[in-house]
Amino acid sequence: MKKIVALLMFIALSISAFSQSDNWYFSFSMGGSWPTGTFLKTDIDNNESGFAKKGFAVLLDATYPVSKHWGFKGMAMMNTNPVDRNWLGTKLETRMKAFYPVIDEADRPFLSLRANSWMWNALLAGPVFTISFDRIYLDFQALGGMNVAYLPQQKLLYEKTANNWFYLDRNTSTINVSYGLMAGTAVRFPVTDRLNLKVAVDYYRSNAKVQYEQIRVTKGTSIDTTEKLGSGSSDIPIEMISGTIGFVYYLN
Repeated sequence: MKKIVALLMFIALSISAFSQSDNWYFSFSMGGSWPTGTFLKTDIDNNESGFAKKGFAVLLDATYPVSKHWGFKGMAMMNTNPVDRNWLGTKLETRMKAFYPVIDEADRPFLSLRANSWMWNALLAGPVFTISFDRIYLDFQALGGMNVAYLPQQKLLYEKTANNWFYLDRNTSTINVSYGLMAGTAVRFPVTDRLNLKVAVDYYRSNAKVQYEQIRVTKGTSIDTTEKLGSGSSDIPIEMISGTIGFVYYLN
């Protein structure tokens, strides 16, 4: 958390330092994000499978041109991708059967699954190369920075009324901080003197470590007893392609 606050302060001070310049231009865009690679996969035997589905991306950036073709960009990105609950549930059930192999259809009413979406925020910065065609601009960018992933809080619970115990498979980590890399291109079309329409396609890559534990809780008359059955972790590559549309505003 201290690193995140420090980085936010650094970005704010940097923007403040250049705030007197009239060369800045700002952009706000949104659109779809499509997972790729193992982030998309639903292979229950692959620890890198992300079970991610098509999601939504929001981008806010500011660019400072340093020459006719080159500029420096800072970007804040927010992205969310739902998870495939069916395949994720199959993976957790398979993991459960290592301890409780006899789970048939009669037991399904006693199984419950909770899993929210993948979400992450990224703070990125890097160079932008621009080619101009009269008033139409073609941008190429390569950015890097920090990615803060809010992990899917997956939880599989097996609790049968007739038993004096229940089984739980749950995440033990909620947030993961790692690097983030982006490469992409955009086209800017004039709408007014200070306003452009922007269409962009970007590739983004990061990584998230998901940690989990499997426990059995036995209910006592006054005290419950928790037995740790197993634990583990998975390093999941986050890869996605986003297609966004938005507007660019020029200070001058």
